[in-house]
Amino acid sequence: PDVIDGKTFTTTVVDLNPWVEYEFRVVASNKIGGGEPSLPSEKVRTEEAVPEIPPSEVSGGGGSRSELVITWDPIPEELQNGEGFGYVVAFRPFGTTTWIQTVVTSPDTPRYVFRNESILPFSPYEVKVGVYNNKGEGPFSSVTTVFSAEEEPSIAPAGVSAMSLSSSVIEVSWMPIPWKMSSGRLLGYEVSSF
Repeated sequence: PDVIDGKTFTTTVVDLNPWVEYEFRVVASNKIGGGEPSLPSEKVRTEEAVPEIPPSEVSGGGGSRSELVITWDPIPEELQNGEGFGYVVAFRPFGTTTWIQTVVTSPDTPRYVFRNESILPFSPYEVKVGVYNNKGEGPFSSVTTVFSAEEEPSIAPAGVSAMSLSSSVIEVSWMPIPWKMSSGRLLGYEVSSF
């Protein structure tokens, strides 16, 4: 309560976060106003609890060939609710039913990289990241889609030709390379002279 009866010398403070150290001050007041606050109490830590908040900003993508990179915003210490905090990373190829799960034991880690030669380039995966501590498993984030690493172009453009247009301009043209969306997004071409 905000104001406690003058004959009461104890109170219960509620709605605190689990596994957080708190210290308290007490101020005496009357009709005129409040006095000076007391010295702070000793620090007291609330008990541990199962984590309640999953990671936000679950995303990913990029990486090297045969990799699935999954990223998230780490949970701040004051919301970890206890010791032994970590993440449960779950993913599955889009359209399948079985989740692959792994544990990331460092609370500050913002990413996990799954490496496997069987990963096809630029393949969609359903991904979710959960939390746990010594008290148990907390909730998972909502499911999001993350693409595996893209594949670099394996062939060079053909039919490259150049034609002088003026004393300082040359037009360069080429045939587009055959490209499958399953290999990634073709961002463009790089023209170099030597």
